[in-house]
Amino acid sequence: MLDKLNRRAFFGVAGALGAASQLKAGPGGRKEEKCKILRLFFATRPSWPNPKLNVRAEIERFRREMAKAPLPEDVEFVGDGIVRNRRELELYLKKYGKEVAGILACNICLGSLSMLAGAIESDLPVVVFAIPYSGHEWYTVPDLWRAGRKVDVVATGDFADVVKAVKPLRAIWHLKRTKVLYFGGFLRLPEGYPEAVREKIGPQIIPCEYKRVKEVYEKIDQKLAEKEADRWIREAQRVVEPTREEIVKSCKVYFALKQILAEEGAQAVTINCLGGFYRYVPAYPCLAFSRFNDEGLCGVCEADITSTVTQLIFLYLEGVPGFVTDPVIDISDNTVIHAHCMSATRMDGPSGPQCPYILRNHLEDLRSTSIQVFMRKGQVVTVAKLVARDDRPYDKRPLTMAATPPESVGVDQMLISTGTIVDSPTIDRGCRTKVKVRVPNAQRMLESWTAGLHRVLFYGDHLEDIRRLSRLLKFEVVEEGTA
Repeated sequence: MLDKLNRRAFFGVAGALGAASQLKAGPGGRKEEKCKILRLFFATRPSWPNPKLNVRAEIERFRREMAKAPLPEDVEFVGDGIVRNRRELELYLKKYGKEVAGILACNICLGSLSMLAGAIESDLPVVVFAIPYSGHEWYTVPDLWRAGRKVDVVATGDFADVVKAVKPLRAIWHLKRTKVLYFGGFLRLPEGYPEAVREKIGPQIIPCEYKRVKEVYEKIDQKLAEKEADRWIREAQRVVEPTREEIVKSCKVYFALKQILAEEGAQAVTINCLGGFYRYVPAYPCLAFSRFNDEGLCGVCEADITSTVTQLIFLYLEGVPGFVTDPVIDISDNTVIHAHCMSATRMDGPSGPQCPYILRNHLEDLRSTSIQVFMRKGQVVTVAKLVARDDRPYDKRPLTMAATPPESVGVDQMLISTGTIVDSPTIDRGCRTKVKVRVPNAQRMLESWTAGLHRVLFYGDHLEDIRRLSRLLKFEVVEEGTA
């Protein structure tokens, strides 16, 4: 069952997406829409678990108990009927198949294998919900997902675990309705990558030009930006380097990007900020991205499209923002230090508590405004990156220092690890925000490192949920540092 904090995070993201259309220059720019899931109850004449089973009463028990689960507010079950044969299944698929995120197949009794096969053949993601003594169909599912079919199973005696079944379907729903703005400058999207992301994961990637930000920036109301800057200053523990004027400039970037997101109906943006942004607009987008991530949207530095897609997956799956990082491994104390000059301040999600922060300049060139965030010590985190599988011998792979080398840009593997925050170091080396994470084996992490530098850090242990999602989106989960 979701804890209260994660449930609030779920609702916060749904609220941010829905409220977008109510804002004059709303960040999401799309109307609130329910995530529809086709819930069906598979039942033939019962033998197992008992010939006297009252099927309709059992279905009512499923509905009643599932209604008690802390499901996200934007989820709606449709169909919601009994299926006794393939013909009845086809009627439901014809009516709802084009509008749903997937199928929640509730196994009521033995004899549902034919209907389950029909659901999987529909090519919709299918999650089987099987309680003890409901049938034996569950045992077929692991072989089916290993064979490449988009199916998962939640076998449990706790009806609240319906949340585990719903979360990946909901994530897929939102991913398919997401637009990402890519301001790459001289960095061009790898050939075929936008198409691969669209087909396999869902988001649409839209290339944009720097000059558009400049045009909108120059029209942003000064007083609006000053009000936002005063909020940043008021809520900060202190301001070190940047002047109020510099902070105001960063806030104008926030409103400019917010307007462009609204105009495009987009929910995410990534910018090649270090590669030329300052030539067009006199401020970095660090504060803008921090605010977007606090609001349930997605802002990512350095035109890192791989980290952007990774962050969106976790945003919709878990309701939490990501912290894109330059990792530094320290085998002396079994830690990985994750560092960057931009971070969300609400790492638990839009409705969660705010982390303490200091306003700084950007450490790589000592210009503009960035943010130093102090994350919670003792917090379990997940670190991940969605990449391409590279089966070439290592001596055939190009040597590159790029954060996202084109050769590692893909959607085949989710590199993932977990750890615990032990410190938020304050040292003027590296980037402003630094998080020291204790991992099971830093040496193994070092030895197994691949696919470029950047990783994305999230509050919480999300390995189980990512494994469930991977079965429906067909990517491999690879745990880093365990080999």
